[in-house]
Amino acid sequence: MYNRNWGKDRRRFQRLCLNLGVWYKGLRPDEVCNMLGNCERQAVTLDISLLGMAFSSAYKIPAFSYLALKFIIFAAKNGICSNLAIPVEVKAKVLSCVSYENEYRIGVSFTGIDFETQQKLAHFIRESSRPFIEF
Repeated sequence: MYNRNWGKDRRRFQRLCLNLGVWYKGLRPDEVCNMLGNCERQAVTLDISLLGMAFSSAYKIPAFSYLALKFIIFAAKNGICSNLAIPVEVKAKVLSCVSYENEYRIGVSFTGIDFETQQKLAHFIRESSRPFIEF
């Protein structure tokens, strides 16, 4: 017997591969808060979707930890980003932490994201995924 879905991406929401600056801070457990300190740490996103993101970090953050994230998305239309910056602040649960190239790939799921922020993020992903049209 074989798995028909092997090798297919079974995620419900499209992922957008891009590099955005993201700032994060540990919320719980206490071990993560102590490891990261009381300041925000900076990282770079690897991909983002409506429900979560992956980013690279110098810290090994264990799964089931909770983080506060801040990042900026830009208003986009027809695949072209504008100068209108939209700050996003969400809480996230760490789902995975994988070592690669002297860093860690942290996969998180957004928790408690409000409807307005979710709509802005959906618009950003949808518009940024469109092919660039030259005139």
